[in-house]
Amino acid sequence: MIFKLKNIVDLNTLQEIQDLFADATGLGVVISDENGAPLTKPSNFTNFCSYIRSASVEGLRGCILSDERLGKMAAQQGKTIIHRCHSGLVDLAAPIILDEKYLGAILCGQVLIQGQDEERLDQVRQNTKNFQIDQNILDHYLDQIEFANQKRVEAAADMLLLVANYIVKMGANYFTQEELNQKNQKLMEELQLRAQLEKTLQETQLKVLQSQVNPHFLFNTLNTISRLAYLEGAEQTQEVTYALSKILRYSLRNIDQLVSLTEELEHARNYLNIQQSRFRNKIQYEQSLLFNVDAIKIPILCVQPIIENAILHGFESQGKVAIKLCCFSMNDNVVIEICDNGVGISQEKLSSILSDEKTKSNGHTTGIGIKNVHKRIQHYFGEGYGITAIESRKGAGTKVQITIPKVGGGLA
Repeated sequence: MIFKLKNIVDLNTLQEIQDLFADATGLGVVISDENGAPLTKPSNFTNFCSYIRSASVEGLRGCILSDERLGKMAAQQGKTIIHRCHSGLVDLAAPIILDEKYLGAILCGQVLIQGQDEERLDQVRQNTKNFQIDQNILDHYLDQIEFANQKRVEAAADMLLLVANYIVKMGANYFTQEELNQKNQKLMEELQLRAQLEKTLQETQLKVLQSQVNPHFLFNTLNTISRLAYLEGAEQTQEVTYALSKILRYSLRNIDQLVSLTEELEHARNYLNIQQSRFRNKIQYEQSLLFNVDAIKIPILCVQPIIENAILHGFESQGKVAIKLCCFSMNDNVVIEICDNGVGISQEKLSSILSDEKTKSNGHTTGIGIKNVHKRIQHYFGEGYGITAIESRKGAGTKVQITIPKVGGGLA
């Protein structure tokens, strides 16, 4: 029997699966047919790859041929493979095979490997120098390419094969139900598969977040420690070292657990201690807790990323940062309010900040942005919680409100 992937699995379903995977891993993703032609709209594609594909002759054709070659290599080996695209970036491909017939592949990546590929940038430029596009723009986009650690890429490769297997199961259900003429039963099975996949991807997203501590922050901190050790008599050095050790220990905890709000605020304070040591008197922090927060539970790593944003925006505006954190109760909820004196957020940015658009981490310590904080809180407590308000005006600072329940919680 001759069949095509697009004929046995609904393209909208493929798009939803692809978008979920891209959201969970932060990687660029596309699903192609057996000839490398895309069946879905790209998700999370880098500016670099999108711009290359705009060059229809060399760029797009090269990408399709590369995807075709990569997918067929994966089909021959019967597993996910990690390889290089025609431009030189790291790509992954998992084959979609039904009844021993190769139907296409799910591909992702568009990254470089941290600690291995820093010297490959010139080779990537060489590979793309003859494309009929503006090389200055392309070079700018190349500078934005993420350097991912090897473990993260390997974890994504394992997950990619799982997603490909889900797609195969959906294709198998198509023929079973066609023969039985039981379309309602097929729909239920497909919905169950999609629900199970979404749950798996959500859990994977939480685990991926745990590995996103930015090494630049660690390097800067270690440099701070060494400078302090040289300039003074070790007391402040001891404090910074202790704060760093607590940050590392806290960051290595299980990302899918709840912690006490007291622990979360202590982690934020350790982070602030290090930043205040680096920037001396340029960071002011005020904390007001209007009730005992020991019994309040919150997903790990939710407060510190908001404070980190406040510090970055504060330095953008005037080189000094003032942050106020207030925690108070409202009805059956707890509200954590974080205010800063930064540059503020434009209305356009404000309207999209919690959307599904891909945002660049800009070297943040955790790499955990506002959107991920919001989603993880909702993952535990439901849609009524999370980041419930962001108030900001250009040049007038920003106020972020996090809302969590006083009691209860657990995985949604």
